[in-house]
Order: sequence, then C-alpha cells, then structure tokens
Amino acid sequence: MEHASDKLLAPDTAAPPAAIPRRSDAGRAIEPSAARGVFVFAGFFGTVVTLFAIAQGLAPSSVHTLQGFTASLAAGAALALLTGSVVEWAVHRWIMHRPSRLPGLRLAYEHHHRAHHWINFPPDQYIQTGPVQYVPLRSGRLDRVATSRVAWAVTVGAHLAFCSVFALALVVLPAWLWSGNPVFAWPATGTSAVVLFLFIHAHDAMHYPGLSALERFKFFKWLDHHHYVHHIDTGANTNFLLPLGDLLLGILRRELTPDERRRWPSYEEARQQLVTPSFTSDGTRLRGSTRRDLECASTSPTAT
Repeated sequence: MEHASDKLLAPDTAAPPAAIPRRSDAGRAIEPSAARGVFVFAGFFGTVVTLFAIAQGLAPSSVHTLQGFTASLAAGAALALLTGSVVEWAVHRWIMHRPSRLPGLRLAYEHHHRAHHWINFPPDQYIQTGPVQYVPLRSGRLDRVATSRVAWAVTVGAHLAFCSVFALALVVLPAWLWSGNPVFAWPATGTSAVVLFLFIHAHDAMHYPGLSALERFKFFKWLDHHHYVHHIDTGANTNFLLPLGDLLLGILRRELTPDERRRWPSYEEARQQLVTPSFTSDGTRLRGSTRRDLECASTSPTAT
C-alpha cells in the first residue's frame, strides 16, 4: 500500500554527493596520494608475479609431494583473494563511482552510484523487505525495477558477467595458461567463483535481512557496518568483501563524522529501520515514509 507521503522517485532526483572527495572533510575519506597508489599497486603486481613464479617452480612436485600440493593450493587461493580485493577496489572506485563518457562505463556508474546508492538504498533506507529488486539495464529510468523474471535474470546475469570478466582475465585464464600447474589453477578458479558468488549474495543479504545464513557470523556484521559507512561516504570503504585495498590505500573508515550522524541514522538505527518499498504497476519505485521523514514533517513550520 502506498503511504500518503510517498512520492515518485524521478531518475534525476536531488543529485548525489560527489563520487570521490578530494580533500578530507572532518573525517571523510580522501583520494589516496599518487605515491601511495604507485607503491600499493607495484607491490600488488610484484606479489602476483611472485605467486606465479612459485606456482611454476612447484609444478613438478605439486602432484607428487604433499608439501608441493599444499603450497600450490595455497598460492592459487592467495592469487584469487589478493587480486579480487585490489581489482575490486579499483573497479568499484574508478568505474562504479566515477561518471564516464563511455556508454558501458557510464551505465555501470548510473546503476551503482546513482540508482543503488541514492535511489534504491539511501542511508535512511539501507535495509528493506524483499523480494530482491534490481534496476533493469535498459529501462531508461533509474527509479524502476525489473517487473518480469526474464528482466530480473538478465540484470543479475549482467552483474555477474561484469565481475566475471575481471576474474577471467586477471586470475583464471592466466593461472591456467601461464603457471603450468593445475594444482595452482584449480583453487585460483574455485576461489574466484566463490568470491563472485559472495559479491552478489552477501551484498543482497546486507540490504534484505533474513535472506542468508551469513547473517549469523560476526564477520558479516563487521562487513555490513563497513558497507553502511560506504553508503554515506562513497569515497571510503570501497572494498565490499575483502577490505585489503581499503586498508592499504588508507580509506578504511569505521566511524561517522558528527555532520554525518546529524544527517543520517547510525548503523544501529539503520538496521532497525526496516523499510517496505512500494512500486507502481510499471515498477517505478516510491519512497516510503521513514521515522526520520516523519520526525522532519512533525517539526516543519507547515506541519499541522
């Protein structure tokens, strides 16, 4: 049922904050310095090269000795986890939160930074009742959700394909083509598949409580808080699942600034503020009244 105070969310609703702040604003994240970025990414590439060298060196013994087998397994999993964290950081920060003139990259920005962060799940509507909704790729409106199973499946498939391109190009194919060690390549492939699944499943679980058994784990709550801060400050906590990139590049945040606390609910308040979204017949999202909306309305000079 639509609330009396519901309003249509036009695609160009109040512009979201700047994607990546350049200067610190009372605790908000800043863009990592060029020197720090070069140092971290050089270290990343050096580590990846080292892992491939280890895999190649272990190839003859990986199927004959327990030590070689175990070391190859560990190196393959480490490759997938390390690459997943650093590449996700770069893609999320520089593609999904930066506008681009290239149509494909612009679409990723529109669907993630604008639709996901500031239309579907603004901080005061961080968790919602299901079912899980997605903005269809070619709807022409960022405030609409898929209304058919086909459109829903195509959208989810596109999200998975977008992430899979990076995993295939940077982990799976190199592991099989360059390592000469299948005991290294298999865990690199399997770990990448698990990470890709969790990117989508765990993210949905954060915004739709009761969806997953993952919610029972303390680490999930830690990541959920980490992600909530990102929904307020998109320049911070760019990693979603493996926050190694955030730590190394100095943008990991755990607390809100006083200004952010005045403007948005705390994490604990946001988790208690379960919103039941409503939609028109064509899938257009309506903004439901939250406790904060009602408080603002009651203190308005025009309130009766």
